[in-house]
Amino acid sequence: MNLDEKPTLESIRQMVRHLEGVWSRTHAKWRQVDSFYQQEYKLWPEGLDRPEWLKPARSRSIVDHAVDHQLAHDPIISRPPTSDDEDAKIKADRVEPALKSILDEASLLEPTLTWKQAGKHLLLYGYAVIEDALDSKVMKTRRNEIRKGRNEPDEEFQQRRRVQTNKSRTMMPFRVRAPHPSRVLLDPSEKQPRIAIKHGRRRSLDLEEITRSRLSINGKYRRGEVTEWKAGSDPFSFVMTDEYWTECWHALVAEGELLFVEKNTWGFVPFSHAFAGFGQQVTAIEEDDPSYMAVGILEPVMPSLRAQAQAVAGRHNALLDATFNPVATTMDAGELQEQLARGDIVEMGNRGDVWRMDIPQLPRWLFASEEWLDRDIEQGTFSKALSGVREQGVSTVGQQAILSTAAGRKFVSPSRQLEHLATTTASHILQWIDVIDMSITVQGNQITPSDIQHDYSCKVTFELVDPVLQMQSRELGMREVQQGLKSKETYWSSDARLEDATGERRRLLQDLIRTDPEVQRVLAAEVMKESGILELVERQRASQEEAEAGPQMGGGPPGGMMGGGPPGGMMGGNGQSPPVLGPDGMPLQQTMGTPPSPAGGLRQIRQGLTPSVPRPSRVGQSRAG
Repeated sequence: MNLDEKPTLESIRQMVRHLEGVWSRTHAKWRQVDSFYQQEYKLWPEGLDRPEWLKPARSRSIVDHAVDHQLAHDPIISRPPTSDDEDAKIKADRVEPALKSILDEASLLEPTLTWKQAGKHLLLYGYAVIEDALDSKVMKTRRNEIRKGRNEPDEEFQQRRRVQTNKSRTMMPFRVRAPHPSRVLLDPSEKQPRIAIKHGRRRSLDLEEITRSRLSINGKYRRGEVTEWKAGSDPFSFVMTDEYWTECWHALVAEGELLFVEKNTWGFVPFSHAFAGFGQQVTAIEEDDPSYMAVGILEPVMPSLRAQAQAVAGRHNALLDATFNPVATTMDAGELQEQLARGDIVEMGNRGDVWRMDIPQLPRWLFASEEWLDRDIEQGTFSKALSGVREQGVSTVGQQAILSTAAGRKFVSPSRQLEHLATTTASHILQWIDVIDMSITVQGNQITPSDIQHDYSCKVTFELVDPVLQMQSRELGMREVQQGLKSKETYWSSDARLEDATGERRRLLQDLIRTDPEVQRVLAAEVMKESGILELVERQRASQEEAEAGPQMGGGPPGGMMGGGPPGGMMGGNGQSPPVLGPDGMPLQQTMGTPPSPAGGLRQIRQGLTPSVPRPSRVGQSRAG
C-alpha cells in the first residue's frame, strides 16, 4: 500500500484489519488489566461457589500512588536560541513561557488532565498515545469577519464586533488529548508513526456539521468529494467512526461510508506514542508483537494480587464464622430455629442441649504466606519507601533517601517517555503557529510566528521537585557563582530554573538603574510634576521672593512675617526648613542633590535660617493635582 496515494474506502478497511490484527493480543491483555484496576476480576476459579464481593483495592492504589509520586505532570519548556545573538535569545525566552501556557491550557481543556492521564496509561498498560489537534471551530471563529446585520444599529454592531474580536484573540485553538491506547492504531515499530487509525464515536449532529462545513468551502470541495451526512430523527445518537491519517492524507469513515478524503496540509501525523519500558521483545521472531512490549506495572504481579485477595477473603470468612458460628442442639433443630426467629422463650431440657460449634484456629503459616505475597507485589510494583513509609531497620534520613532513590529508578523510563511525548506535541504546536501565521496569546503570554523563525526544536521535561533538595541546589549554585565557577545565566537556567532568563536579566538591570542617584533625581522630578508637588514648590519660591522684597519696599511686618502666620512659617522647630520628601519617602536633598530648574527655589528653601535671612510668609496648602 502506497501511503502517498489518495486512500479509498477499501484501502482504509485493509489498513484497519491489519493494525487490529497486530494489536489484538495486546488489547485482550489490557482488558484483564482493566479488571484488576477496576476490581472486577474473578476471585475464584469457575465452579467454586465462594463469595466474590471482597477484593482489596491494592491494584488500584499501586497505580494511583505511582502516578502521583513518581511522575510529574507540570511541563518545563527549554527552547535553544537559533543563534548566539541577543535577539535570538530574547525570542527563545519569549517562546518558553508561551509554549508552557499553551500546554497547560490545552491539558485543562480536556475532561482529564492530559499529561497525568498519559502517565497513568504508561504505568497501567505500558503504552500511551498523545493526540494533538487544531480546533477547526476556534480557527473559523478567529478568521471569520464580523458582518453587520441588515437592521442592526451601528452602535450595537460595533460593540458586538469589539466583543467578538477581543474574545477571538484569547481563544486557544490547540487541543492535546490522551486517548485510550486501544482506540488508536499505530505501527508499533515506528517511533514517529506514518499512519494512524483512530476508532471513535461521534454524534450524528457533529458529523452533519463536519460535512456541511467542508461543502461550504468555496472552490475546495465538490459534491462528489464529500458525502453529506444527515443527522436524521435522532441527532444526538452516537455513530462509530474511523479516522484515517497519513503524512499526506486525512479521511473519515462513518458506519462503513467514506465521508471525505482531504489533503493533510500539516505534513505530519498528529499522534505520538511510547512504551513504558517494562516489557521486552522476545527471541522468537514469529511472536514479535506489541503485547510483549506493552507491559504495565500490574501485569507481572496479577497472580500474586489474586492470591492475596483470596487470602484476605478466606481470613475474612473465617472471622465471620468465628463471630457468627453456627448453633448446635440435641433438640428439634427446626422447632428451635422457629422459636429463635419469633423471639419466643426457648423450652430446654438441660443447659447443654444448645451450644456454639467450635471453629478451627487459623494456622500461623497462613499469615506468613500473605506476608510473602505482599513482598512479592511490592518488589514487582511500587515500593513503600517511595510513599514515605520507613522500611524496617532504617534509622536515618540518609538510609531512607538511598532506598527511595534506588526504588525510583524503576520509573525513569516511563518518565523519559512521557517527556518525549510532550516534546513531540510542543514541536507540532510550534509548526502549526508558523504555518497558520497567527499570533497566539494564552494566560498573558504571546507567541508570534516571528519568534519561531521556522525552527520547531524544543524540549519538555517533567521534574519531580523536592523543596528541600531544590533549596540546597540553589544555595550550592549561588556559591559557585560567587566563586566564579558558574555563570549567572547557567545558575538561572539550571538551579533557579527560570523559563525567561533574558527577561529576568532585563528586570534585574532595571532595578540596578533605578538605584542610580541621577536616575532617581530625574524620576523624582517627574513624580513631583505629576503629583502637583512642583507647583507647591513654585508657590513657596514666589512667596519667599515676595518676603525678601518686602523690607526693601517698606511693606510687611518686621522680620519678614506676612499674613500673621505662626512663628517660623514653614520652618521646623530647629530653625531648619522641613525637608521635601520624594516618592521613596526620603528627603529630596538626600536623593536628588541640587535639582534642575524649574525647581531651583529649593535652594532657598534649604537655606539656613539666620537673623539676616527674612522669614517667608505662610503659604496655604493646596491639594496635589
